Amino acid sequence: MSLFWSIIDFLKETAPFFIAINFISAIFLLILGLVLISKKNREQKTKKIAGMVCLSISMLAFLGALSNTLFSFFVF
Repeated sequence: MSLFWSIIDFLKETAPFFIAINFISAIFLLILGLVLISKKNREQKTKKIAGMVCLSISMLAFLGALSNTLFSFFVF
């Protein structure tokens, strides 16, 4: 049972770091995705697909930051 509490303590300590990393990566991928989907690059299909992939991963990173925040502040 002490192993469980040591894992919980480790997660409490590292949660702010991972929240910040998720937020920074999500903002970077959001900007990159919007640049790839912009009007100048819309003609090229590969850049449009890459932009959509970046936006999708960005949404997942935002969701990860949000869930980590809610879990660390309300459950812990």
